[in-house]
Amino acid sequence: MKEELLVQKSERRNDFDKPFISVIIAVYNGADTMRNCIDSVVNQTYQNKELIIIDGGSTDGTEDILKENAGNIAYWESKKDRGIAHAWNKALGKATGDWVIFIGSDDKIANENVFSDMCSHLSVNTTADVVYGKLIFRAEGRKDIILGGEWDEKKFRRRMTIPHPAAFQKRSCFNKVGTFDESYRIALDYELLLRVHGLKCKHVNSIVTIMAASGLSSTQYTKSLFEAYRAQRAHGVLSPPAALIWLIYYSIKSNLNKSR
Repeated sequence: MKEELLVQKSERRNDFDKPFISVIIAVYNGADTMRNCIDSVVNQTYQNKELIIIDGGSTDGTEDILKENAGNIAYWESKKDRGIAHAWNKALGKATGDWVIFIGSDDKIANENVFSDMCSHLSVNTTADVVYGKLIFRAEGRKDIILGGEWDEKKFRRRMTIPHPAAFQKRSCFNKVGTFDESYRIALDYELLLRVHGLKCKHVNSIVTIMAASGLSSTQYTKSLFEAYRAQRAHGVLSPPAALIWLIYYSIKSNLNKSR
């Protein structure tokens, strides 16, 4: 398997002196937005990249879109899976990049120069485990919200402060701590990063991704908070009372925002 991955890696790379980026998309019945999502990756001026798409057995025409774009996709499949974590883990088994970014089928890379602009921050020798930019959170009929600020480890212990669809994760992170825990349905990205001892993150003040307000973490925010609470307790980043206090705080804050 290692030899096979090395062969795939050499065939896909255009420039061995530049970081190689794997873009991973998990999708299920995403035909309405899948083309725009794929185009946003394919149209990047930065060529040292690959696109991997795991479809959970869609029935709405998503598979047809993947077939149409097969020439631009390094690997894709359309099979029933056990959820996002399982899909991401399967994709990681196919990815060959130095850096990995996970986006949803209803997300898109903000503009065609994003990867080129981020390239200088993605040196293989950087000490950062995660390099992340900003994310535009877009909901129909509402003002755009921009997420992603300077790295603050204390805030990260309280909640997921890294906008995951705008984050590039160094491949070596997964070698250290393993893959995503399938028992988490929403906060799986937060749980994995909490496993990284001495997590080092670098923030870049640039828009990376535009995210539609239809993902699990946005439509099931309260559930995501409870999963985050479970992850905090599991990894001891906060004492149980402190984790509970922050869970209540963010739940109340979320309900207040919805009522406005």
